[in-house]
Amino acid sequence: MHPILLGVADTIESEFDSEVYKNLSPLEKYHSILFRSVDKLFGFLGTDRSKIAPYLTDFVSIEAQSLGREGYGFTVKDSNDLGFGGLACHTVDLGGASVGGAIAEAHTIVKANPYAVVLVAAADVPKSVFKQVSDLKRLTATVCHKDWEMPYGATLIGLYSLLCERMMFDTGVTSEDLEEITKHFRKLAETNPRAFQYQKPINEKQLKKPLSGVYSTPMIAIVTDHGFATLITSEFMKQKLIDNKVIKKESGHVYLVGSGQSAHAEYFIQKKDLKSPAALACERAVASSGLKRSDIEYAWIYDCFTGMIIHEAGLYFGVPPKDTATSLRKGKISNGTKEIPINLGGGILNYQAAMALSGATGLVDIVSQYGLAVDPIPERLNAPPKVSLLGGNGGIDSINTVVLFAKDKPESLTREPMNLNPLEVNVPRPKAGEQATILTASTIYFNPGGEKKPPYLIVCSRKENGEMVLTNLYRKDGSEIVSKEGLDLGKSKIEFQERDGKIQGILLD
Repeated sequence: MHPILLGVADTIESEFDSEVYKNLSPLEKYHSILFRSVDKLFGFLGTDRSKIAPYLTDFVSIEAQSLGREGYGFTVKDSNDLGFGGLACHTVDLGGASVGGAIAEAHTIVKANPYAVVLVAAADVPKSVFKQVSDLKRLTATVCHKDWEMPYGATLIGLYSLLCERMMFDTGVTSEDLEEITKHFRKLAETNPRAFQYQKPINEKQLKKPLSGVYSTPMIAIVTDHGFATLITSEFMKQKLIDNKVIKKESGHVYLVGSGQSAHAEYFIQKKDLKSPAALACERAVASSGLKRSDIEYAWIYDCFTGMIIHEAGLYFGVPPKDTATSLRKGKISNGTKEIPINLGGGILNYQAAMALSGATGLVDIVSQYGLAVDPIPERLNAPPKVSLLGGNGGIDSINTVVLFAKDKPESLTREPMNLNPLEVNVPRPKAGEQATILTASTIYFNPGGEKKPPYLIVCSRKENGEMVLTNLYRKDGSEIVSKEGLDLGKSKIEFQERDGKIQGILLD
């Protein structure tokens, strides 16, 4: 028995009267977006909250962390406020991987109970980190290790740029690749009236002004007010809802055929060898579906930063990053046998995305291909894909979720996952006088509200025992190095010394 998804509705700020909306409190905005998403979904299905309430069994939601709405109690309160008292409630908190995780949770519930009818809905109203210094400071405190990252001026953007710098060094991916990929997906969004980047073409000046390492503003995800709702159940219960005239008889659906999740370390510096959980999550999803990667005809790949879309697509499909980058210039990736289109809505770089539920952008993109989105993206395939993949990344590539959808009910059986090698965790224990080799380095140009003023360099170095340490970099004369120019990744050596109460890296000749 395969669970099915009946439709998806999302809500963006421009759907409300601008004068009214801007005067609402954050909590009022949150409720407006959440309730509107649910009501739009039920209207699409030909029902309303009161009609469907007796049949709902579960409510899955995602923490709205920008509002401090964290924990199970808030999910219960939202369920009650929506008029759905007595449901089994489930709370998901996987960062940017949360939407995939919420869909996977519903997938599991329905597989275990064919009578389940699961509402998955969430909203968040963050302020753009480029407008609110206080939000950026809080974000940094959330994603950066308080002892081994924050004292050195680490930022969300900076840590992602460290990953990208090393990927480019190892694989031959170039800054030109990043720029061309960014331009391609921006063009897709420029024609979408619901996209944040609607009618906003990139100019070369924007691409050439870095915020951290290789990343400029167009290569970084936009954070907006956003909400979504979807309904997941079984074919049996769908028919029961139709027979009882709860939903319209012509309601369509797409099959949820597989889901997978993998978690690594909470913080960047705890990721030994900079490894990603993406490949593990995809392997588990594909195995649970009984399908092959080559069956996938469409994908939405999480693109919080341009480098991550290359990184994750390559890991999902086992394709070298440079080959992936080359095909991504045309908006496609290889699934092992053919090139397939991805992210026709422009991705979260360009559409709409509240940080904790940014994968909702991808869910709208995927279900648009099956005619199940209340507000579909304009760009769609000529025919619904037989199989499609939704990928989500949380934190500094710390959690990954993958969900597989199918147009037709698959006959394949679950198979045992392969290549499930464990991910190791790094514990930084540097001592003054020890030496290490620079693994990756990136210059931070943007850190408003941070204690360390840009520009400055953050360097991730590796000791002989494999232990990784994040520091800034100094010359022997005590002057700080702010550029990675002249450094040879994998060869340049540093020595740890204590400076102002912190372990810092001193570049050796």
